Amino acid sequence: MSKEVKRERVYHKNKSLPRNYYNYFDICTMEGVENAKAKNMIAKYKVDGIKYIKELKPIEHLFEVFEKPRKGEMRNQYGIRRTHYDYWKRTGEVPKISPGRTKIWRDGTYTNINIPIKNELYNKFKRMVDRANDVSAVKVTYREMIYIAMEEAIQRRPEFAGGGDNDKKD
Repeated sequence: MSKEVKRERVYHKNKSLPRNYYNYFDICTMEGVENAKAKNMIAKYKVDGIKYIKELKPIEHLFEVFEKPRKGEMRNQYGIRRTHYDYWKRTGEVPKISPGRTKIWRDGTYTNINIPIKNELYNKFKRMVDRANDVSAVKVTYREMIYIAMEEAIQRRPEFAGGGDNDKKD
């Protein structure tokens, strides 16, 4: 028995089912699930009802919810990416979905600065970093060098950063 893959269900607010998704009821038809059984599971358990249909149990975690207002109420559509379903039918294996690389700046300790820099200054900076990388065994990225430049500027002028003897008091 294969171990179950736990994936957080994806909910799309105010969005209809895109063309690159199969509808839940179309999948049920393709898999030979009775229409009444498919409707009953959704009516009783909502999207979690998919795991109680044995034909769809291996891929139930891949179904996504699309919530859209229709006729004055919120209606849910359930769908699975065509590529995921087609891969499963072709190989018999459940596709492995990569969560992607975690973003290091999302932990609250980083601030994003988007500033325009003159081409002349940026080209000098890039040339400097490239030459430093040519002679060094440890390579640094442009982003890392910007961090270093900011740190050096703060170290050279500690009185402006609040760490020197000339602090102004209000």
